[in-house]
Amino acid sequence: MSSRPRAFEERLKAALLARLPEEAPAPAPARSFARRYGIPLAVGVVTAVVVAVMVVPGSTRNGSLPAGGPTGSPSPSATDAPEIRKDPDGSLRFKLPEHDQIPALVDRLKELGVQVSLVPKRPRSQCSEPGGGYRGPQADPAAEIMQHSDDDFRFKVNAKTVPPGYTLTFSWADYHPLGEQGIGFGVIETSKVPSCTIDYSEGLDEALKARSEPPKDPGKTIEIPVPEPGELAEAVRSLQEQGVGVAVTEKKPASECTHVGGGYRGPQADPEAELSRGPERSTLKINSKTVPPGYTLVFSKPARPSGPNATVGYGVKETSRVTPCEIDFSLGEG
Repeated sequence: MSSRPRAFEERLKAALLARLPEEAPAPAPARSFARRYGIPLAVGVVTAVVVAVMVVPGSTRNGSLPAGGPTGSPSPSATDAPEIRKDPDGSLRFKLPEHDQIPALVDRLKELGVQVSLVPKRPRSQCSEPGGGYRGPQADPAAEIMQHSDDDFRFKVNAKTVPPGYTLTFSWADYHPLGEQGIGFGVIETSKVPSCTIDYSEGLDEALKARSEPPKDPGKTIEIPVPEPGELAEAVRSLQEQGVGVAVTEKKPASECTHVGGGYRGPQADPEAELSRGPERSTLKINSKTVPPGYTLVFSKPARPSGPNATVGYGVKETSRVTPCEIDFSLGEG
């Protein structure tokens, strides 16, 4: 689980942390730009404070494989590109594409004279590209590739957003809907366009292998809303009675706890293995895929449960690494 900070830069930093396997659970997400689109932003390339590649949601994933070619994905030409409008100054504008629209969008932009490239996503075992080289946030808002328009965000392509010598890239996975969610894009020097981009979702190789095998029954599934602080004890008791491995870790100041947290499962390649569901990520779906054998569902109890903004965190962690408390660094030294 991850929080959704309100400031744009903070959201991007939080998104990077969400990609790492050592991320601890955080409070239930608050509404923000990322929440509005249903999933967090994810970061492909960063410098110390600069984000270069963004991943934002495209088409919804439900775990079923689309009809199409031998990989189970639609043919790149099977889906039309989103509408592209041309401004009086020659700029091209278009909405966020659905995942299956990306190949057609890239083809159409090439026809319109845009330097653009389709970069295939691959599991870590199949891609050795180091990444890097993408443009970060621009001092001139008019040079940003994604801009606010009519209470929404749209791509704007012109000589400022994709300067000469640079290429607009879109990442695309032929194994969709498995793997990372969202639409990856960025602007990079043409000489540095990668041959592939790494999909960091956990269990991707296994998920791809499992596509050729009969589906496995995850067994009994329990769905519950994310509990409020006052509901946590009852929720834990109910889950334990149903045989779920569940634990509570308390958030405390560093003066009262030595455990920094970490070790939680990250984003999963198989959407059916994701713990939280729904547009607000407010429902937990618990079964042997989301909480596998050897793992425990962990709720984090806020240090100030009666506070106005107190929320319960959640995550899935190896049972041997569960701790009774975790440091809440927002509390200082206590």
